[in-house]
Parts: sequence; C-alpha cells; structure tokens
Amino acid sequence: MGGCGWPSPVRPYDSPVTVAAFLAHSLPLVLIAAVSPVLFLNASRVVEAAGIAAGLCFAGGAVLCLVALGIPTMGLMGAATSQLLAADLASRGVDLTLALVLIAYGAWQVARSRPNRTVTRASRGNKDEALPTRGGALFAAGLLGMLTNFTSLPLYLSVAQRTGTVAAPWWAKGLVLVLVVVIVATPAWLPAGLRAVAPEHAGIRPETRLRIQTATQRISIGACFVGGAVIIWHVLKG
Repeated sequence: MGGCGWPSPVRPYDSPVTVAAFLAHSLPLVLIAAVSPVLFLNASRVVEAAGIAAGLCFAGGAVLCLVALGIPTMGLMGAATSQLLAADLASRGVDLTLALVLIAYGAWQVARSRPNRTVTRASRGNKDEALPTRGGALFAAGLLGMLTNFTSLPLYLSVAQRTGTVAAPWWAKGLVLVLVVVIVATPAWLPAGLRAVAPEHAGIRPETRLRIQTATQRISIGACFVGGAVIIWHVLKG
C-alpha cells in the first residue's frame, strides 16, 4: 500500500505493545514513582523501632494499595476493548489528567515551600514519632502512606493502564504488574530487606535522616514536574 502513496496508519495510543516496548515506555515513570523519601523514612523508623516483621506489615499495606488500584486500572484501558477509538481517547485523557495532577501538585508544593520550612520539618518529625507499632495499625499506615503519595500514585496509574496493552497472556501481564508494584513499593520494603540482609548497615544516621528530610520536598517537586513532562511527551508522541 505504501507504493500507492497512501499514508501509513497512525498506531493508536492504546494499541497492543510488546513487553520490550512497554518497558522502554514505562521504565522511566516506574523509577520516578519509586522515589518516595517520606515513605522510606517512615518505613525505616518502623523497622528501627519494632523490627523486620513490623516493617513487612507496613510494606504490605503499601503493596496492597498498589495492587488494589493497579488491577482495575490495567483492565480498564486494556487493548481488548471493542471500541478502539474510544479506548485510545480515554487512555490519552487519563494520562493527560494524571500529568496535570502531577504538575499541579508540584506547583502547589513550590508555592507553599518557602514560608513554613521550619513548621513543615517539625510536623514531619511529629508524624514519624506518631507511627504505630502494632501489626494491623502498621499495615493501615503503610496503605494510607501509599494512598496519599500524590507523587508516586499518578505515575504508577499511568503505567498500570499501559500494562493492559501488553500483547501477552493475562498471566504475563500479571507478572509485569507485579514487577511494577515491587519497584514502586521499594521505599516501603527496602528498610526491612536491608535489616534482614545486612543488619549492621540497616540503620539511618541522624544526620542522614535530616538530609533526607531537608531534601524531601525538592525531590518530590522534581519528580512531579519530570514525571508529568514524561507522561505528556508520551501522549504527544503517541
């Protein structure tokens, strides 16, 4: 058909993709979504105060949040729908909405970052000290911590909906989603993993914790703007 001068059809945004193409598209977003200093500090404090089992409870809540949101999102925008044009437009619309949420959240953080730095740091410290120590409460804290992670969640949801477009059996798509969840939840499970593998190096020094707390907002703002820009670039690129 190319010899007749007809233009090649444009590949729909939500059309099936290979696993390799999905990873090339989504890996940057997944890595940015895994940057969550607050979640990491809270998980570290739980492990230091109550041990590995408590840390795993906290991480379990965060993982459950991602799985509970990821599975329906993956099915919502899968390429198996019969209304391909509608699916394409919906998928682009979802990604653009998530990108705008990220950028708006980053702008909001910029607007409020200068006046109350001291108050913000103090409130963060109080939140860390108020972390629970019982299993059920830690599980709920991990779930809530991920559910209110407005930097990581939009990026994760963008990737989760693309998981539904992978040209692979359902179990392979499930494995891809599991891989994404494990990476995005790294800040929640890493402290417990470090304590189990290298307990002598698992603790965070007070000065290191202070540096992370100081840089947390800048990291979050950067992740919002970079992640939002990457999503918009993918939408425009198709």
